[in-house]
Amino acid sequence: MNYYEKIVILDPNLEDNAVDETVERIKDLIVRHGGEIFKTEKWGRRKLAYELNKHQKGNYILLLFKSPPSTILELEKLSKVVDPIIKFMVVKLTNKKQIAAIAQSATETAAKEAAVEETTTAPEKPAEAGEVAPPQEEMKNV
Repeated sequence: MNYYEKIVILDPNLEDNAVDETVERIKDLIVRHGGEIFKTEKWGRRKLAYELNKHQKGNYILLLFKSPPSTILELEKLSKVVDPIIKFMVVKLTNKKQIAAIAQSATETAAKEAAVEETTTAPEKPAEAGEVAPPQEEMKNV
């Protein structure tokens, strides 16, 4: 499997939920073909370098992922068919330092998410015998 970076420019007139749906379609296709998504960044609406399909702005989305090469052909087919996509580009990452940084950040993110989930699911421990609960201030009637 290879590491890839995909930048998608979407129609600037789309609602946020339509942008999310389009991004989910792309992510779903990558995962269905055995890929793994490391990072999704929404850069927001930005001015285009030149006018595309009578648009001067576009919603920029960045995806970093790992997948088999056959997935790229499917991504290109999807990107040509989906209306909100104005422009797209897929680049194969070959710089070993970039790839190592992506893999490391993905493992760090997964570790952070696991730690957060552990703390949210851990029950509060009851006060042990001999421990005194902290005093609560009494409310004074005015």
